[in-house]
Amino acid sequence: MYVTMISRDDGFGGQFQGFIWAIVIYETANYIYVHKPITNMAHNYNNDNDFINNIEDLMNIRKNYICINSLSNEEKINLNKHEIYDLRKTFDNNVDYYLESSSFKNLKTNFWKNKEKDYFKNNKINVAVHVRRPNSHDNRIEGTDTPDSYYLNIINIIRNKYKNNNECLIFHIYSQGNEENFNNYKNNDIILHINENLCNTFLGLVSANILVTSGSSLSYTAALLSYGEIYYKQFWHPPSKEWINCG
Repeated sequence: MYVTMISRDDGFGGQFQGFIWAIVIYETANYIYVHKPITNMAHNYNNDNDFINNIEDLMNIRKNYICINSLSNEEKINLNKHEIYDLRKTFDNNVDYYLESSSFKNLKTNFWKNKEKDYFKNNKINVAVHVRRPNSHDNRIEGTDTPDSYYLNIINIIRNKYKNNNECLIFHIYSQGNEENFNNYKNNDIILHINENLCNTFLGLVSANILVTSGSSLSYTAALLSYGEIYYKQFWHPPSKEWINCG
């Protein structure tokens, strides 16, 4: 039986996360996932006409799964649609089971097919830190109110952990807002990536040797697809057993 996911209009992290849920849950249950391409997505701040197409290329789902446009009219009529809440609850209650599934491993392989894992190309230990801050398309407070001290403490923990190799550490701070609000982070081993292109931001997060997440689906989804060490910020989606839970 063919199944898909209901359309959404929220941000990239939430929508990509939803596609991951649908693919691995339905395939593990022996359904056939059908990809319904994105039609609306928040955070296109510059009204870029290629925004959604670039996002589809970044996810790399439409080239590796059946697309709804390839189905016959009869198949489309019989296509099952499921509520996103059911997917979320199922995945969250069984995170490690699904992350260890052949479906997720295949999805992760497909994601990396059109990307280089050596994104930074600097022969360093690259640490991506996602500092979620308010933006013009999202007024949610939770997740944006984590103080700088939380991230700076983890940065120092990582510095100490790799103290014998400190000269090879580079921290990349990914966030939004006015750059002067990030003066606390400025250091010789830190590069600020403020208000950068969304695709480049996600590639930086997912490609890093070490990823520090925020209370955000953007960095949470990057953590799911990452091959790096994950420092997890607790929020409403639970961590993998392989991650370092920072509370």
